Amino acid sequence: MFKTRALATLFIWLALTGVPRAETGLSQRQWVVSLVEALGWSFGLPDNPQDLDYHRLLDGSRQWRIEGEESFQPGDAVSVKTFETFGPYSGSGWLNGLSGRTSATLRFLLPHGGRYRLSAALRRPGHRITLVGRTWEADGPLEFGRVVLGEVELIAGMQEVLIDLPPDGSFDYLELSAPEQSLIEPLGGWRFEQSLAAEALALSVIQLLQLESVLPPTPESFIIEAEDAVFRQGAEPTEVRLLGEPSGRLWLRAGNLAGEIRLDFSLPRPGIWTLSLRGAGETPIPARLDERRTLNYPSPGYLQERALASVLLAEGNHSLQLQLPPRTGVDYLRLDRRASQGEDYRRLVGLPTEGALPDPTQIDRLLALLAAIGAPR
Repeated sequence: MFKTRALATLFIWLALTGVPRAETGLSQRQWVVSLVEALGWSFGLPDNPQDLDYHRLLDGSRQWRIEGEESFQPGDAVSVKTFETFGPYSGSGWLNGLSGRTSATLRFLLPHGGRYRLSAALRRPGHRITLVGRTWEADGPLEFGRVVLGEVELIAGMQEVLIDLPPDGSFDYLELSAPEQSLIEPLGGWRFEQSLAAEALALSVIQLLQLESVLPPTPESFIIEAEDAVFRQGAEPTEVRLLGEPSGRLWLRAGNLAGEIRLDFSLPRPGIWTLSLRGAGETPIPARLDERRTLNYPSPGYLQERALASVLLAEGNHSLQLQLPPRTGVDYLRLDRRASQGEDYRRLVGLPTEGALPDPTQIDRLLALLAAIGAPR
């Protein structure tokens, strides 16, 4: 449904744009700043944002670690310690309380809103942690240990966390974790000082609206057989055909315990590739692409190919890490290249395949349309 609405938006854009008239001289920074403001994402920016702040908004990561020694406030009755008597710690130090109960207030900027899973690294039982009106009681071990608190819905912007420490309690960090959002970035990253090319504009719109899978397929395709995985643990090759015929003679399957495999592959050229997995099992299989993007295979009851994602990938080596729940297995990973030339991006978003960029008025119309349709972020 979302992709249908997004394509309708682009058709309207095409009708409004017509033929571009002149180069705009728009920089990549100006485009990114305009995009962030039009979509209402500026709540996740500091008062005087730097380039890195915009990168954090567009890379889609929602894994944040809030170090206590960096975020507590002057006047908090805690001290910063750096010794490892109670085990290793994160960052440059940790917070230690007094002989009685005391508290510290952490303030930090959250770039992305959403539902987050909270964890904290603590020492000693009896901690209380309060965020957006909710309080979690948490008992740490006698040495630093990570404690899962629960989940909470947060909006982007400045956050304040009250850490109530027990007598002689210690706090290392608060961790917030949520699934990644789509990456909005050309290959090689943004070069904010450079002028904005039509291809980069078009690609960012495609990534924003998650239209990669709408690009036409090409004949370029290849398969990585799971049984050829160099790294595998707790998963063994099997000839079992009760769940379907494997593509080769074998497929990999975990037994009564969980397993892990890594499928390595090398791409002959950069572009947008669709990754599909063929497997089977009783439980979904979480996957991690290049240790950066989380994907998920639903694990049907019999061997079946399902698309994981269509993503922009650089030429060269990549990996897909798969955590196999008990009695799940994988037959192969399939990669299909989609049309990924500059003219393909421009055509999909309604720009002429050759010629100048839209003028400022036309870009304003595009931003208004993107803001109206919204983005799943």
